[in-house]
Amino acid sequence: MVWPGAWPSHELSSSRSRLEELRVEVEGIDADASNETEQGMTRFLVVRACGHIEFTFDEAFCAFAESKSSPHVASFVRTQFFRGANPSPDRIGQTLRRLEAVRADRFDALIDADDQRLRRELSFLVDRRNKIAHGQSETVRRRKALDLADVALELGDWIVAELDPR
Repeated sequence: MVWPGAWPSHELSSSRSRLEELRVEVEGIDADASNETEQGMTRFLVVRACGHIEFTFDEAFCAFAESKSSPHVASFVRTQFFRGANPSPDRIGQTLRRLEAVRADRFDALIDADDQRLRRELSFLVDRRNKIAHGQSETVRRRKALDLADVALELGDWIVAELDPR
């Protein structure tokens, strides 16, 4: 089946744009803002950055399956995603390996480059998101949240390119 729409899709582009907009807002928090406001915004940025990777991976994987398989197989694949699974390095790598080993190898090479920088940052992002979501961690520094948003944008862009359904 030929992919009928634009790539990245409107949903994927919107997710990226909203993350970029939030990143700019957090970066521009006024020095007069209360500590509670800054902490709330930085925590939200961490949650949103992790959510961007999760949504981007799930949506891109399903779009790829839809373009390369029968409607029944694509429907089955879609039922396996969007369940709130953490976008950990292991989950992404294992899921890509089920699709095609070479894709998983490229992902591993990406996240293991530069002394495993992206692997460490993605693992940290998922950990912080979970702690924030479960009320276990109230401390995320603004600089770190901004850096994690950059990681989410970088990984999201790689996923969109790697799983291009066209």
